[in-house]
Amino acid sequence: MKNIIEIKKLDHQGRGIGYINNIITFIPNALVEEQVEVKLTKQSKKYNEGEIISIVKKSNKRIIPECRFYPQCGGCQLQHLSYEDELIYKENKIKEIMNKYASLDEKLIKKIIPNPDLNYRNKVVFHIDNEIGYYQEKTNQLIPIDHCLIADNKINHILNELKKMDLSMINKAMIRVGKNDSLIVFYTDKEPVISDGLSSLVNNILLFDGENHIVQGKDYLIEEIGNYKYKVSPESFFQVNTKGAERLYDLVLNYVKGSNKVLDLYCGVGSIGIYISSVVEEVVGVEINQSAIEDALINKELNKINNIEFINQDVSNYKIKDNFDTIIIDPPRKGLDQITIEYLLNSEAERIIYIACDPITLSRDLKLLSEVYNVVEVTPVDLFSRTYHLECICLLNKIK
Repeated sequence: MKNIIEIKKLDHQGRGIGYINNIITFIPNALVEEQVEVKLTKQSKKYNEGEIISIVKKSNKRIIPECRFYPQCGGCQLQHLSYEDELIYKENKIKEIMNKYASLDEKLIKKIIPNPDLNYRNKVVFHIDNEIGYYQEKTNQLIPIDHCLIADNKINHILNELKKMDLSMINKAMIRVGKNDSLIVFYTDKEPVISDGLSSLVNNILLFDGENHIVQGKDYLIEEIGNYKYKVSPESFFQVNTKGAERLYDLVLNYVKGSNKVLDLYCGVGSIGIYISSVVEEVVGVEINQSAIEDALINKELNKINNIEFINQDVSNYKIKDNFDTIIIDPPRKGLDQITIEYLLNSEAERIIYIACDPITLSRDLKLLSEVYNVVEVTPVDLFSRTYHLECICLLNKIK
């Protein structure tokens, strides 16, 4: 029996939603109003998952994907949708999530800030099993590729050189590129033969067998955002979209103007705190990752910043001794823990700037903070075009 379903809407992961015998069914790569024949890949009493066998009725919004590896490689989810329609989908998604989980009026959701460039990713991880590529989504099946549409072109040049090498001893390769710098880490317990071509393309080459070993150059790279330079170690978090990060940081800069003391929680390598340091009196950054804090301290010196302090500690264990008028929070995907929520509710801060990569955990936390803080606005920032992911920045003011 054929399963032909009509797609009613897209979910928060960009999957089409339809129904089989009144059971919700999630179908990747489908669009609203399409009728698709599907093969079910997972069935339960609560929901089904499936994949498209054929499109019976096609949406007029469907386009031919630019990438020839889509959708097999799993890196993108929305290449069958025009970028204009992708932005509409993402903006509506944020409005729906914020209304459902945080009871926010859609008027508080600002227009999405787009990411006009493809080839935006400054970091990728390629998996290797004689060939090099990405894993198919939700599998360990390797999809060999020779070009990634959303990776920086410098990464694609490096990829093409890697394909000429003997990769049999390497499990995966992590590549980061900056404006004038580049780094590759090979995950292996045996040193591969590095080609002259790769040595000329990549400034810094490392092996990782439980710890990093330098083969060439340094064990970090330098990236630039605006007028600032940042040391970034392989394991340190750094935004994967450099131009998009600058657009995001400019919003933070605008929000903090007029602040005296700013607390930057989950500060990473100090990129935000350093970026805003010229318009505030003092910044204190807190970060649990020791490597990131070591980078942050070097970045402070690199940029000759005198009004910033970095503390290596778990945010939830950090005992706040000073009163801050503005607090910036940029937590991991899971959002804030209860201890941090309680601190924020009892803080003296007049303003909170919340940056989030998961709108659902953001909306949950906004609901909890609403006892003491009003949401002024939420701005979606597309740092991850052609995928369902996006960043949000939210400004909250203390209720008088």
